[in-house]
Amino acid sequence: MDSNPFIATIASAYASLQEFLFANVAGPILYQLDLMSMAEDVFDGIDWFLFGCMQIFLIVIVLRTWEKLAPAETQEHFAQSSKADVFYTLFHRLGIFHGLIFIALSGFFFEIDSILHDFRFARMNVESWWPPITAVPLVSFFIYFILLDFVEYLYHRASHTIHWWWQLHALHHSQTVMTAWSDDRNHILDDIMHAVVFAFFALLFGVSPSQFILLVVFSQLIQSWQHANIYVNLGLFKYVLVSPMYHRMHHAVGYGHEAKGKPGVLGGCNFGVLFPWWDMLFNTAIFPKAVYPTGVRDLAVSHNIFIQQWQTLKHALVELLPKAK
Repeated sequence: MDSNPFIATIASAYASLQEFLFANVAGPILYQLDLMSMAEDVFDGIDWFLFGCMQIFLIVIVLRTWEKLAPAETQEHFAQSSKADVFYTLFHRLGIFHGLIFIALSGFFFEIDSILHDFRFARMNVESWWPPITAVPLVSFFIYFILLDFVEYLYHRASHTIHWWWQLHALHHSQTVMTAWSDDRNHILDDIMHAVVFAFFALLFGVSPSQFILLVVFSQLIQSWQHANIYVNLGLFKYVLVSPMYHRMHHAVGYGHEAKGKPGVLGGCNFGVLFPWWDMLFNTAIFPKAVYPTGVRDLAVSHNIFIQQWQTLKHALVELLPKAK
């Protein structure tokens, strides 16, 4: 059976919904605020909102159900700490964060693009590596996925090495009740730095705008699954994709962010974001056989998101200030 008519129907329905939302919601708001010059960018930004709605639907219907059927650990129905995680997820997945980042940093990336052009910098554009193969959209997409995942590994490992940066990232690790909502539990400064680094390397690699949003969406969805309270045995496939059990080890107290046998000393394991290959290559992989408690030793954070953000920033600033001798 030819699937093209089905795909075409879905694509047409999606385009119609995007046009409807712009014509009846976003467009009138832009007109009232005299911001119609941003119409094209806002129209494209609706993609983030719609893909985000799809992700929220999958988290609620698929991942939360999976958590009930095969939990890694017994949890209370809906922990107080998870309410903040839901807010962070909605803030990121529904396009609010991406919209603010675009408004704040679009000029910066335009300047970067101009500088690269002036220096005649040739982007990687993997499609041109071996056109019969790499020009195939799925192949180039997967190659970009791997390249950016290596960048993610280095970024993630750096956040566990540099003390002030770890204080920001510690908010993510502070969750003791991990669920499918926990992936976006981050400090806003860490999110901004990550967005800049990820977008910068995507620009260098030659990722197109349409590929970029799909890369981000697929990565986010996989990471929601990785943070879910799910016990799953992938067999040999555990060496191919980071699983919930593998990533839970990264969040484990005394393992994921501390040097082995040295409590309080930065280190850790399982830094891989999507693929465990980088951990295996750099000897930071641990494939667990048991479920360990998650969180950060001696770190208690408020359930209030604003207090969370302030506490985390304060800890980072303390690390940046000169130490008294």
